[in-house]
Amino acid sequence: MSSYNVSNSSYPNELVRDVFGDLCIDKRRFNSSGLKNAGVPSFVAEWLIDKIIQGNAELGIADIEKINNFVRKAFPRKDDRHVLNFKLTQGEVLKIIALMQVRVSIENKGDRIPEPFATIPSLNIEECRIGVDLVERYENLLRQGLWGKISLSMQADGIVEVIDFDPFQCSEINLTEYAKARSQFTTEQWRDLMFCSMGFNPELAAYSNTAKSWVLARLLPLVEANYHIMELAPKGTGKSFIFENISNKVALISGGKVTPARLFINGKNREIGLLGRHDVVVLDEVQSLTFENPDEIIGPLKNYLASGRYNRSGFADISSDCSLVMLANIELDQQLRPRNEFNLLQDLPKFFSETALLDRFAGILPGWEIPKFKTEAIATQVGLKTDFFGEALLALRRDNRFASYVSQHTSFDKNTTIRDQQAIQRSASGFLKILYPHLELTLIDYQRDCLEPAIRLRQIVRDQLYHLDDEFKQNGKIIYAEVK
Repeated sequence: MSSYNVSNSSYPNELVRDVFGDLCIDKRRFNSSGLKNAGVPSFVAEWLIDKIIQGNAELGIADIEKINNFVRKAFPRKDDRHVLNFKLTQGEVLKIIALMQVRVSIENKGDRIPEPFATIPSLNIEECRIGVDLVERYENLLRQGLWGKISLSMQADGIVEVIDFDPFQCSEINLTEYAKARSQFTTEQWRDLMFCSMGFNPELAAYSNTAKSWVLARLLPLVEANYHIMELAPKGTGKSFIFENISNKVALISGGKVTPARLFINGKNREIGLLGRHDVVVLDEVQSLTFENPDEIIGPLKNYLASGRYNRSGFADISSDCSLVMLANIELDQQLRPRNEFNLLQDLPKFFSETALLDRFAGILPGWEIPKFKTEAIATQVGLKTDFFGEALLALRRDNRFASYVSQHTSFDKNTTIRDQQAIQRSASGFLKILYPHLELTLIDYQRDCLEPAIRLRQIVRDQLYHLDDEFKQNGKIIYAEVK
């Protein structure tokens, strides 16, 4: 039992513990640990906290000190590189916690079979030797990489080698058990559990059911493959919070320059770009990003958004199921509405207003309807551990039953375009996965919690298209869809 006082709470803390056991955590343990300030993502930090200080009790001063002492030793800083190199030359075995990736060069090297090599980006360590057995055991090292405890030593030939690796991240998710767990909660309880697991306080009065729906909509790119969405909101609503913390399969680009090589493929070294390696790519602060050679980005990007494939630099088509999220700040008027609702994209780089690009997004999330993310908005309840939560959401991508349900129970007006229909169906399927993973619901539930917010997301896109290009006026302004 937790020492926290939850007796007056309507949130089902004990039910969450009973159903999920070790897969849940009191979110206050992470918030009080200080690991957020240390730059440790939630999906790693919550794992560490439970390993170092087991149980549900509130962290005391001694507990917090123990956790942070461990982190200081296990999470070396970038400027520790030469210190670590010296220790390796002295025969020490280093044990650090970091993200590790493995690459294989296929350049022609005569009759010698290329060996895999490991990189540790946080320390700028490249080309460590790593055994094939470790790579075969943890195949995701070859994709986005994995966080874990890495043991390094210098071999007699002077090459640094990864001699052991213990990953932190959750293994395969059993979606049948996940669905059974959902059956033990009411819809309201489950919605609040999802909300809390994202790091938000579901009991804060400022979060209406509508606001909660829009916060949960940030999960749609995780549960739906090749799902592309924009969120436009004022500063301080927590747009990037979940993407920074939920999984290393989510790549967040905040500020700086976006190049074709970084996004698609590097023509010089043939390294696949972010869209080909991750499940979700998030471009944050889009209004201030610099896009190098926009023409080289927009063409392949439009093709990718429509088909899930892209090519560049003469390479064969690359297929990916990566979802693309674009986050941007917009200004509101005194009524807390966008200053220009008919041209929400006016402060973004000009090519975002190109209708052929905009039409390929499933929706625009109305972030102006989400309250500011303040201290009291931080979760204080028992939620799912972030690594498990993220893996469960991503696992739902592969379940086609939800798309079948949506197709069976949704009808559209004859003037609704194919892209409108597909966008609404994808969004509705995503909400269904988030809120009803057990697929036990009424048609009223489906309409209220899935179809209506899905229509709204796409309607905002349609509104922009309607006012930007006369071609889109022939089908009318309003999208009509209903439950059947």
